[in-house]
Amino acid sequence: MGRAKRRRAVSAAGDRIQEEHGRVRDVIRVLGEAPDLVELLRRLEDFRAAIMPHFAAEEEPGGFFDVVAGCGNLDLGRIQQLRQDHWAFLAEIDRLGEAARACLRGPVAEVLRQAADLARRVQEHEAREVEVLGDALYNDSGEGD
Repeated sequence: MGRAKRRRAVSAAGDRIQEEHGRVRDVIRVLGEAPDLVELLRRLEDFRAAIMPHFAAEEEPGGFFDVVAGCGNLDLGRIQQLRQDHWAFLAEIDRLGEAARACLRGPVAEVLRQAADLARRVQEHEAREVEVLGDALYNDSGEGD
């Protein structure tokens, strides 16, 4: 491929990649702002769904890595590290998702179970108080006046 043709291919790929990176940045931003584990899990799923085709496009023939590797003036070690980062990020997304699910199944689920048990016991206590009050009002013998 001639130098001018290569430069046009790099420029076109650069424009496409910049646009894709903008979409990925939007998903990343909201990922980092998740207010709770349930929302984090939803956002991790959205992030993974957005990042997979992005990574695949970069790695496919004629994609980002082929284009920049063909320029000849870049350190191929940097390019290889970027490829490896893709798989490391996907593994970390999966690890974070599993950790969040484990918390929801484990410690969070236990706290919610304990809260439900406390609510049930307080309701039963209140019902017994109402029962005692009813007995006191309807069974008043008039003694003690």
